[in-house]
Amino acid sequence: MSYASIDAQIQDWTRLHALKLFTSNGEREIRCVYVSSVSGECFQIRINPPEAGQVCVYAACIEGRRQDDDDEIWRRLSAFLLRCLTEAYSSQLRYRDEAE
Repeated sequence: MSYASIDAQIQDWTRLHALKLFTSNGEREIRCVYVSSVSGECFQIRINPPEAGQVCVYAACIEGRRQDDDDEIWRRLSAFLLRCLTEAYSSQLRYRDEAE
C-alpha cells in the first residue's frame, strides 16, 4: 500500500494549518501530525494508506486527560480526504480548546 495517490491532499492540508507532517516511524512509512494544547495535552491525527479507494483517518489524545478515550475514526473515499482531515482537525481543536 502506498500514500502516493493521497500525498498531495495531505501536504495541502498540512500547509494550510502549518502542521509538521511525519512520514516515517523507523523503517515504516506513516502519515501523521501532532496538535498540542497550551495545557500540555497532545493529539495525534494519523492517516492510513488508501485501500480499495477509501482512506481511514484516526484522531486521538495521546498525552493528557483524554488519552484513554477511544480514537475517533473517519472512513471516506480517497477523493474526500481533504474534507475528512478538516473534520479530524476541527474535532481535535474542539477538545484542545475545552482543555484550555
